[in-house]
Formats: sequence, structure tokens, C-alpha cells
Amino acid sequence: MEFETILTEERDGVFIITFNRLEARNAINNLMTKELSDALDYWDKNDELRACVLTNNGHVFCAGSDLKELAEDAWEMPEGREKWGFAACTKRYFDKPLIAAVRGKALGGGVEIVAACDLAVASDESIFGLPEPRVGLTAAGGGTLLRLAQQIPMKFAMELLLVAEPISAQKANEWGLVNYVVPDDQVVDKAVELAKKIALGAPLSIKYSKKTVIESFGSNFIYPSPGWEVLEEYEKITRASEDAHEGEVAFADPIQPVWTGLYPTNASRCLTNKACHISIRMRTKAGRTIGLRRSKTQRLRARAN
Repeated sequence: MEFETILTEERDGVFIITFNRLEARNAINNLMTKELSDALDYWDKNDELRACVLTNNGHVFCAGSDLKELAEDAWEMPEGREKWGFAACTKRYFDKPLIAAVRGKALGGGVEIVAACDLAVASDESIFGLPEPRVGLTAAGGGTLLRLAQQIPMKFAMELLLVAEPISAQKANEWGLVNYVVPDDQVVDKAVELAKKIALGAPLSIKYSKKTVIESFGSNFIYPSPGWEVLEEYEKITRASEDAHEGEVAFADPIQPVWTGLYPTNASRCLTNKACHISIRMRTKAGRTIGLRRSKTQRLRARAN
């Protein structure tokens, strides 16, 4: 894929999107939004790419929206993708993890992108700021007013939103906005390292772990509760999947599991029937769950083919 405002790379099952609009401090304009939506859509539909890293060239991760286009009232979203949000990612939900790899300043919409990601790595030279109140706006375009206090303590969120002064990468890490702070030349490598570790897990396990956390956020963890209902419904799918069986067999062999990401044949029933039984397993009288196992020879032959 060739773009004007971004660069893309596939590395060991990880998709890397690099903001490359240096002349505008990587501010997001219409063309960049269109190209980001195309790149993210490609990644989302490619099962071989298990995670996506969003990073930047230059000393600014993202300076927010292109104010020139906003002032000219020329801002528009790509057709059919109007509800994807700022940078084509702040309103759209992705089953696979998004990882921000911040090099330099993340301001306004730059912080909104970080907040929309599942994990974040920053260079030790990075700063994070939401200056919107000082230009008569709020950090609403990317949903940060909704997300921030769910990701970091309320008082810290209020300081970032109301005082409107940037904070260092170290403070962002202490507050919980980013996971790791590393030297600038190690930012992307660290993000890719995290993505590759994620890829060691089964696709459905990653998908439904993420969905459970997000959909049950704020729910009481005392049983029963709506959060427990979400957890139990999704657990039925992962437990009945081929990968759950694969993981058990690989652990017993032991050999490296080969994930398929395939749903159980009764996935639709698992989502709607609370009494769903796991079709690919059986229970012994002692209550121990066992899988229908292939021999190691069969597994190795299958992989060779």
C-alpha cells in the first residue's frame, strides 16, 4: 500500500502505521483520515496481523486536527466511515489490540489517539497535553472526556483536562496513561515486542478478553452482576473453541500450540443459551474436564502439511 501522509509496514505479524505528515506536525487532515481508515481497515480484516502499532516520524506524534481545514469548515470523514471518529480509530472498535508508540509531543488529538489505544509506549522525551480549553474547545472529538477518567485516577484526569498544561512521559507513566517509557530509538521496537507477545496468545482469547474488560467496565465484581453476565457469555465461546482444545493438548505434549482462531460450531448458541454445553469436551465422573485429543504424531503431520 502506498500513501502520502502515512507509512505502513508488516513486521512479524505486526502492522505498523507511521504518521508521516511532518510539514504539519502530523496534524490529521482529510487525506490523512482517509489513508488511516484504509490502512486500519486492511489490518482489521487481515487475520495474520495480530496487532497494530501507531507511531510517528518527526518530533511530534500528533498535533491533533488540522486547524486550517477546521477553520475553513472543510473537515469531512471518508464516505461510509463517518462514525469511525478522529484519526479513524477513536470511535471504531477493533477486536485486535492497538498500541501507541509515541515519539515526541502528543498534543490534543494526539492524546486522544493514545487514550483510544489498548497499550502505549512513549519515548523519554515525550510530553502529553490537552490544550483545548485554551483555544475555546474541549477534548471531545476523540472521546477523551469519556475515556480518560476510566484509564487514570480522576484527579489526574482533571488536571490534564482543566489545567491544560503538558506532562512528561515519566508522569504519564506514573499516572497510568502509558505502559512503558524507553529511549526514543527503542519506542517502536518495544511496542512491537509487546505486540509479538500478544500474538503468542490465542486470537479468540485476546479478542474476548478485551471485549469483556471494555463491555463490563464499571460493573460491580460482586456476583451476580451485569459484568459477570458478559464474562460468562464470552467465556463459553473461548472454552468451546478449537484453540482451547489446542492449548490443552500442546500443554500436555508439550509443544508450541498452533492457533486457528476458529469459533466453535455452536458459537451462536453459546451467546444466547446460558445452559450452553461445551461440545468438543466431555466430563468424567470425577468432574475433570478432558479434550478429544489427537496424538502428537497426528499434530506434527498436520503442521507439516
